[in-house]
Amino acid sequence: MPKANIQPDVISYNAAISACEKGGQWQHALLILFETMPMTKVQPDVISYNAAISACEKRRHWQQALKLFEVMSKVKVHPSVISYSAAISSCEKGGQLEQALILFEAMPKVKVQPNIVSYNAAISACEKGGQWQQALQLFEAMTRANVQPDVISYNAVISSCEKGGQLQRALKLFEVMPKAKVQPGVISYNAAMSACEKVGQWQQALKCFQSMPKAKVKPDVISCNAAMSACEKGGQLQQALKLFESMPKATLQPSVVSYSAAISACEKEGDWQLAMKLFVSMPRTKIQPNIISYNAAISVCEKGGEWKQALKLFEAMPKATAQADVISYSATISACEKGGQWRHALKLFEAMPKAKVQPNVISYSAVISACEKSGQWQQALMLFKAMPKAKVEPNIISYTAAISASEKGGQWKQALKFFEAQSSAIGQQLYNLAGNLHCH
Repeated sequence: MPKANIQPDVISYNAAISACEKGGQWQHALLILFETMPMTKVQPDVISYNAAISACEKRRHWQQALKLFEVMSKVKVHPSVISYSAAISSCEKGGQLEQALILFEAMPKVKVQPNIVSYNAAISACEKGGQWQQALQLFEAMTRANVQPDVISYNAVISSCEKGGQLQRALKLFEVMPKAKVQPGVISYNAAMSACEKVGQWQQALKCFQSMPKAKVKPDVISCNAAMSACEKGGQLQQALKLFESMPKATLQPSVVSYSAAISACEKEGDWQLAMKLFVSMPRTKIQPNIISYNAAISVCEKGGEWKQALKLFEAMPKATAQADVISYSATISACEKGGQWRHALKLFEAMPKAKVQPNVISYSAVISACEKSGQWQQALMLFKAMPKAKVEPNIISYTAAISASEKGGQWKQALKFFEAQSSAIGQQLYNLAGNLHCH
């Protein structure tokens, strides 16, 4: 423009800043705003600042966006609803819940009416910040402010309720969408299915999944994973595996979550061979098994009496950068116990504190049973007596193993003592259960 003897005005500059914003060139946008415009003595207006804030927001530079917003008041440029919305969105993307809400709550004070973008950004900030109650309050306030919620509003509040454990609320919101003439999208379906999965409503999750094509919503990997996990947790193992097998036909690449859910289904079904087949196939599809995949595979080997395979999987975890947890140890110890490998079981148990993994009642019960079954009654009793020191409450399996160990060692008085303690513990548990049922 200068070469053509045309002096750029504020409209020209705003167009250039907006082009930078859309192209993700936030630094160029700031260069024009703070260097080029002052050189030509063109005063930036609210549109100039809005475009620059949006440029920073899209590239997740929330601090820079907020700084620009604060500059507006200093240079006597009154922020508009677009300014506030862009600044709130920037804080939302940066995980700055408190700052996002401060900006949103300031809008009525300066006589700026929040719009759909402002509300959605504030609700999304609450969702990311784990504040489901605040998200729901904002959502309900939209109607009172004559702002019609859209699919983004519903998605954010449903996800917020789902993450906050308010699963029935999440499902109710999802069911309301068609009545409100808002077409649910894939995110809406995924959040609803996740809520169903968490409350054990596998039928509802599957119904949601199967209704997606009719609603012209293409399921993605997350959709399949949510439906599979719901079926797996609901004991619908064949249905979970069927969903897994259908993914390639739908041109969906199974993720580590997909494989883990399928392996867990095999584990509950007791099909260790299919579980191992799935586990072994993961690297071929360039998917790295995670801790859930390993734990499910070890557990299915344990249930199938394949202690060698379970131990092999456990030992492979460090190479795969999968940090073994209490589930990994407990399942492997149980596998060794069932295979009569008390030395392996004890070695694994003793390695837990070194690995900074706190043994639980399952770990103790498995290693005590392993020692007891192999005639190591003294070791079994020593482990049982160590439980109170470790603040682990013995269960019926622990007591039974300790009583059997005492019997094998000719310690009849000790066996009787354990039996009485077990009866007392069970009696207390039943009493507590009865009390809870009465309260309910």
